[in-house]
Amino acid sequence: MSDSNLIGADSDSNFAITNGNFTVRNSTFSGLDDNSNGDVLNWVALVVSLVALLGTVAQVLQQYYASAAGYSNCGETVMGEWHKTKHRKFRLHELRFEVQFETPVIFVCPPTNDKGPVLKEPVRFINGTQDSLKETRTLLPDKDGSRLSNAVHTADNERATWVMLLSELQSMEKESQEWQNEHFIKNGPPRGPASQLATFRDHTLAVAIQYKKRSWDNMPTDVKKPYATTAMCHLLEIAAMMGIYWQEFDRSKDRYRAEGNGYILTGTQVSDLGITFTFQVSGKHKFKENRVIPVDEVKEMCCGTVSTLFQEVQGKDNRRVFQNEDPKDLSTLQLGSYDEIAETMVLIDCNTNTANYFREDQANFATARHEHLFPVPFELIGMLGKTLHIRNTAFRMLPNPTPFVWDKNSFNLRRLVKEYKNRVRDADIIDQTQHINELVNVSTHLLVELEKENKRSQVPGSIGYSMSLLDTLHDAIDKCDVFLKQSKRELVQMVVREHFQEVLKMMNNRPDSEEDNDDEDGQDHDTRSKRTVPKPYERAQHFDELRAASPEERQQKFMEIYFYEVLSQVRTRAVKSFNRRKSTRYAPSMHARESSVESARSTDMLKAEKAESAPATPISRPGSPQPAHLLFQETSQSVPEVHVQGPELDHPNYLGGEFNSLNDLLDKPATEIWCTLVFRMLCWLLLHDFHRKDVQIPKSELMGSRLPVYIA
Repeated sequence: MSDSNLIGADSDSNFAITNGNFTVRNSTFSGLDDNSNGDVLNWVALVVSLVALLGTVAQVLQQYYASAAGYSNCGETVMGEWHKTKHRKFRLHELRFEVQFETPVIFVCPPTNDKGPVLKEPVRFINGTQDSLKETRTLLPDKDGSRLSNAVHTADNERATWVMLLSELQSMEKESQEWQNEHFIKNGPPRGPASQLATFRDHTLAVAIQYKKRSWDNMPTDVKKPYATTAMCHLLEIAAMMGIYWQEFDRSKDRYRAEGNGYILTGTQVSDLGITFTFQVSGKHKFKENRVIPVDEVKEMCCGTVSTLFQEVQGKDNRRVFQNEDPKDLSTLQLGSYDEIAETMVLIDCNTNTANYFREDQANFATARHEHLFPVPFELIGMLGKTLHIRNTAFRMLPNPTPFVWDKNSFNLRRLVKEYKNRVRDADIIDQTQHINELVNVSTHLLVELEKENKRSQVPGSIGYSMSLLDTLHDAIDKCDVFLKQSKRELVQMVVREHFQEVLKMMNNRPDSEEDNDDEDGQDHDTRSKRTVPKPYERAQHFDELRAASPEERQQKFMEIYFYEVLSQVRTRAVKSFNRRKSTRYAPSMHARESSVESARSTDMLKAEKAESAPATPISRPGSPQPAHLLFQETSQSVPEVHVQGPELDHPNYLGGEFNSLNDLLDKPATEIWCTLVFRMLCWLLLHDFHRKDVQIPKSELMGSRLPVYIA
């Protein structure tokens, strides 16, 4: 190519114009540009595809995970340490996840129990120790933030209430044990062979749990948090143990509310679930001298039933198998309502007027009086109730089984003991038998301990009874129980019956003509003891004077009424009723009216034989009197003939003396029984205590009820 033909050329450029033609010397630029654009497009498409794929996968995973309904409702803020049990389980045949978790089944039992409502599941007890906290997956209130230094945090309302309940139960056991140890370090350790404080294993009432696996698939629609399970009877027992007192218990409307010791417990009916309770912390709590005695009989008392000293051991569970069955003997007393108290009076054979004082459907119920220094049902509990205090423990509180208020501000039990001793050792009104002298000695020793306790209580920081006083009270009650169990059971019941008939009659100013008296010989029932005792002032004769007395004189007048007015009537009527019942030869029959003549003759012959055989000198024989032996024989009229063995003369308390009649034979033991019952009542009420705000609401039919209830 000639130079003339070259229009423009550049040795450094990649192109030239020759003869009007544009020539590209190097084509590398064109190929590189096409390849770069293709790679960019490919990478963009790959990224977009990956993003779409990831989005699709995430959406699929989200849908699968979203099928695990309720997983977010089982978090730590809701279940505390129990949230560690939640997990998802994939259901392949349903292509979804199922949420599973564990919640507790709460119940009450002795610490030695190894079986619970969940089969093949270990029983874990709440005792306040570190091992128990770990096993029950619980933190103490000052550790989980629900209560710091007893300050209530109302903002933590998303927490399941049963988690707080377990925490407070652990705190109850821990604080009460620490207080007891500190209390006896200051006031002296236990005495005697068993000088160690009672431990958790010595209790007969404890709260336990078992793990229960649950699925969110089975949760009712209206329930948004996992719930714990228990039974109605166990919930009542737990509330009593924690010092929570029922204010409302309406089963017809399913409205339940209880308050006390800084807690609130409310219950209502939840659709598709059942009765559900909510536990809340409303203030400060205290588990010291107000701790309820951890004894099995609390299960009965929180439902208005009291076990007596005559109850025989029936096995591991002393509660009645059939809750709606009425008691047939004095082994238990039902005191949960006014009508139940009336039925209890009927159980001890009181007359109709006495029972009607407590019947709400009677016209005189509105004006009837039921208390002197304190309500009469507490006197019945003190006379016959089983000793529930656990030796080497400082706890004295019990659930109130009656609808009456226990107000200690209106009387002084220590002064009553002092006045009792002054009256029982008075030979002008009571024959000083061996047993009476023993009562005087025991009451004197008790007064010494009470005086020491009175001086100790004046020291700042001293709370609760000393171990020495608790042991003295417990020993005194045990001695009374031994005597009452060895005495004739029927005579004891007669004395109890006549005592409450007389006391309630005097309190309500009932004339004798309206009472169902058992006297058949026309004697005046109001004939008082012929023995007179000089007094510097006129002694009290009626409970109206007691109500008008000053606090300093109240206890003295009370014992004057009991020993000068009540005792003579109870002794006379109880002995007559006992002899009349024992002297009947034939069983009652509508087909043999003539048997009453034979019965009277046999009674006269029996009295004559006993008068002739009465020893002129004291006779000492071991043993205690046994019930009369009844031998049945068929007569010509098919009437069962009952041959009765008369009262024995070999009772250890009858030593010496000549008895002129059957009444004289039982006069002294009846007096001894009455004095023992009154002294036992004072000791029992000193050894045990009831909270002033605790009043029983009728629910005796729920004792032992396994109706499932739930804690939200």
